[in-house]
Amino acid sequence: MLNYIFGFNARMGRLAFFFCSFVTGFGFLMLVYGITGNAPASGRTDVLLAQAANSPALIFSFYGMLVICFLLQSMRVRDIGWDPVCVMAAWIALMVLDRAVAGRFPEYALTYHHTATVVGTVVNGVMNLVLTFWPGSGHFNEASSLPRDSGSDGMFERNGAPAAGGSRVARIASGEFGGKTR
Repeated sequence: MLNYIFGFNARMGRLAFFFCSFVTGFGFLMLVYGITGNAPASGRTDVLLAQAANSPALIFSFYGMLVICFLLQSMRVRDIGWDPVCVMAAWIALMVLDRAVAGRFPEYALTYHHTATVVGTVVNGVMNLVLTFWPGSGHFNEASSLPRDSGSDGMFERNGAPAAGGSRVARIASGEFGGKTR
């Protein structure tokens, strides 16, 4: 069930990922400007943060944007051919560890304002570039002569094969351990 809730079993191409990410970010910037009256790039980050902390609409929309970005990244990771359950969990764990290291050892942080190290920033940047430019694996049949029974519009594709995590659970539930059956 988590495969469908978090988009772990859906695919998204490079162009759709780029435009959906762009629209999400631009929409959030417009919402911030509409509520606070200050553009985020105006240099008044102290005023902007104070206004944002007092606005339940901005706090709610910020977490909504995080969920949307997580879903988009998960779908893109699936399209590349990687298992999003493993990749996204490792990416989040690395970012949490990076923040902990930068908080505990401030000399490793980028500057005294940042809560990330150079290593974490490079890894995060590389992952975003990979998601934007890495070609998809193309496991779905594009030239199939049979009509598809999914209601997809072509931008978001459902993978017909079960997710890797689901097949592992199915093998364990059926009693298969390490290639041997009981």
